[in-house]
Amino acid sequence: MKGKLVLLLAAVCFCFGGLRAQEADGGVKFVEGKTFNEALALAKESGKMLFVDCYTSWCGPCRMMATKVFPQKLMGDYFNEKFVSVKIDMEKGEGPELHKRFNVRAYPTFLFLDADGKELNRIVGGDADAAKFLAKVKEGLGEKGLAAMTARYEGGERDTTFLMDYLEVLGTAYDSGKAAEVAEVLLKGRGADMLANSRLYAAFLQYNSSPLSEAFRYVSAHKEEFYARYGRENLDRMMSMAWMAYPRTFIKKGEDGKVTYDKDGMAAYVKEMKKNGVENRDEIVLLSDINVAEAMGDWKEYADCCSRYIKKYGAKDMYIYNWVLRIQKNCADDAEVKATAVGWMKDRMAALAAEKANEPPLKEGEIRAMPLMDFSRYYEQLIKDLEK
Repeated sequence: MKGKLVLLLAAVCFCFGGLRAQEADGGVKFVEGKTFNEALALAKESGKMLFVDCYTSWCGPCRMMATKVFPQKLMGDYFNEKFVSVKIDMEKGEGPELHKRFNVRAYPTFLFLDADGKELNRIVGGDADAAKFLAKVKEGLGEKGLAAMTARYEGGERDTTFLMDYLEVLGTAYDSGKAAEVAEVLLKGRGADMLANSRLYAAFLQYNSSPLSEAFRYVSAHKEEFYARYGRENLDRMMSMAWMAYPRTFIKKGEDGKVTYDKDGMAAYVKEMKKNGVENRDEIVLLSDINVAEAMGDWKEYADCCSRYIKKYGAKDMYIYNWVLRIQKNCADDAEVKATAVGWMKDRMAALAAEKANEPPLKEGEIRAMPLMDFSRYYEQLIKDLEK
């Protein structure tokens, strides 16, 4: 037994030792104990680019890339020759500042920078297939990479094929703001063309985020034609999301942290929704009021608006759950606001229990589908936390 245990421990040590050796000798070599600026200086000194692995401790795909992909020899052969590589936790140390500086929106995000810190490309999301990931890296640093495509766009290139390709690159980089700008350029004056060109229409669905754009107005005025050509489900969903999301653009946060709200812009937007017959415009306005109160840090108004929403439009668990999380994070000393949030959850738990009790019995052999999230369990824990 003792001999087997020794062999088992030896095997474990070999596996972990092999992984470390692979990372050290064959995989990507990440510099340690360096700040971002120090790593950038090292890249400049060595005549290389800088590769930044933007990760968090809780991100599963981040761990997968760190343990399964980056230790592979084919990765090391390419990266170690061309990059100084550094890992930065976006939630610790200088991570939050870099998160803001490079507008990191999802994890993992991989940044590829020149020696002066200019972004050449980015890849959002990992890939368990190292060869496929490496192919993305090489393509992203070539003629169809973010930096190269942006330079062509800024240089005035506007042909349709280029703009479509550029939109795909921006989508991969999660740059929704720039993608919306490019989509508006691509689709300007081409509303009727979208009825014949399915690729143009797909770009509209994916990248047009403004209900005030020329393309959106055209489609809105000719919806029946687009329904007949492409169906209504995807178009209705996209247009509804655009109307609902756009009010966030009236809330601005300056570099000094000061928040401003364009009330006149929102008032004009409400008139535009009424003009276009947006049926849920009152709901959109109330959700916007919630966002404004949060941005302004007015948590009493925030809770009041949320309560009005629940009373008028019903309790939606994902909304309630996220509202309570914000209150838990920002209202540690506001007993009144916390009590209001607890009330929402207790009412909702009672309703969920009643719904469960009234479920019809299953027939023999049937199994009841499990919910994606057991909100009652989450509510129980949040109530405990808020009532401490």
